[in-house]
Amino acid sequence: MEQKAFDIVVVGAGPGGMCAAIAAADAGASVVVLEALDQIGGNAVWSTGYLVFCNYDMQDERGLKDSEEHFMNDARAEVARQQELYGIVWDEALTRLYAKGMAATYRFLRRYGVTFERLIERPLQHTVHRMAKLDDTFALRPAFERAFAERNIPVVYKTRARRLLSDQGRVTGVRAANTDGVETDYIARRGVVLATGGYQANAKIRRRYQPEHLANTPYLGVETCRGDGHLMGQSMGGDLINMTMVQPLVMVASLFVEDVIAVNLAGERFHDEAGPYDDRVHALLAQSERKAFYIFDDATFNAKKHLVNEMPGELHSADTLAELAAKMGCPAGTLEKTVATWNAMLASDATRDPLFGRVVMPSGRKGITAGPFHAARMVLGVNFPAGGFRTTLSMAVVDVHGDPVSGLYAAGDTVGGVNPCLGLGGIHISSAMTLGFVAGGAAARQETGSVHALPESGDLPATRAKQKIAIVHLPQERAEPAR
Repeated sequence: MEQKAFDIVVVGAGPGGMCAAIAAADAGASVVVLEALDQIGGNAVWSTGYLVFCNYDMQDERGLKDSEEHFMNDARAEVARQQELYGIVWDEALTRLYAKGMAATYRFLRRYGVTFERLIERPLQHTVHRMAKLDDTFALRPAFERAFAERNIPVVYKTRARRLLSDQGRVTGVRAANTDGVETDYIARRGVVLATGGYQANAKIRRRYQPEHLANTPYLGVETCRGDGHLMGQSMGGDLINMTMVQPLVMVASLFVEDVIAVNLAGERFHDEAGPYDDRVHALLAQSERKAFYIFDDATFNAKKHLVNEMPGELHSADTLAELAAKMGCPAGTLEKTVATWNAMLASDATRDPLFGRVVMPSGRKGITAGPFHAARMVLGVNFPAGGFRTTLSMAVVDVHGDPVSGLYAAGDTVGGVNPCLGLGGIHISSAMTLGFVAGGAAARQETGSVHALPESGDLPATRAKQKIAIVHLPQERAEPAR
């Protein structure tokens, strides 16, 4: 079997893996990235593109005062809400590390030409407006391709990791196969970073942690999120946490929701369409026959066709709202009145929807005005599971006894410690990138229980200057077995 040796092997080229590779290269390591798809970017390029940061220029321009502590307070509140529903192991120290570095991640993206359109207001989750929307999620791809080219980081595409290689308890590499089934051993002299995404595309894994009727529901994201990293790390004793936190949600992109309203079989709106994910689920389940539709016009359909095509439910179209109502099975007059009320609100100077408190409005406050009109059925599924590995603050995977697994690190959705606060919105991509930088740098330096402090200047590994090292000791409870 062919062998290829590098200092660091990164498995997965989503946001966490890409940033881990960059940080490892900037720390002087030779790096290879294995990617099951034919391009880098993972779920991030197909996402709505909401990212959370605090203390950055978009807030400064609006005179918003934010801080690490404000963010942590919001995170604690979200975790408390989720603890009513799931068994949760939240790593507060790791979340704080993410909070310290998120603004630096923003500056890194800007340095590579990534731009942001506006702040998204979600006052029920973020007490300070801090969630930014990418202008174009696909712009992440050329930005990271440039960063990879500058550092001579190779990516091996259409290659899926099969198993970890080990020697006397230390992870030494990855066995992977291409689409022709040809296997290659990628030897990692310093460490392997697992960044394979979540497990939403693997119903067999989901059935271990979800009821049967939920385990087979649709999912958002690329089909390669099959839990490969979770299974490989588990084979080395990695401690998986928060695996039952597979939140149901309405299968719709937040970017699409901005331009639509939702109506039930009575033809009436019934909730804040852009509100917290859990609230949307509860609102839908409370409707007659658990049935409702997103209503939008042809301008929105044409502008966001790729998002409409991702929705798994039935789609009705008609030249008039009355004809659309007949296809949906709701009263025509009520639907026409509901749409007219929404359009009138958008034409006013109101900043908050008086019926349900919605504050996320369509760009340019454009209404639902010109046919053909469309109705897409609301369908329950899952987005991104919260489950992943416990890690040290250097992103080293921790085993069930609380000890680091030698040579093994994690990033993105293979990490479980931060994800209990994912309901805030904007957490997945931002935390994957920020902690991916930490993982790659720590792997290159072969650190396990300590981490290089994120530079105060906000310069993550885009500059290659030596940086001052600060040791962060692990909390005492990490030495105890998971319960």
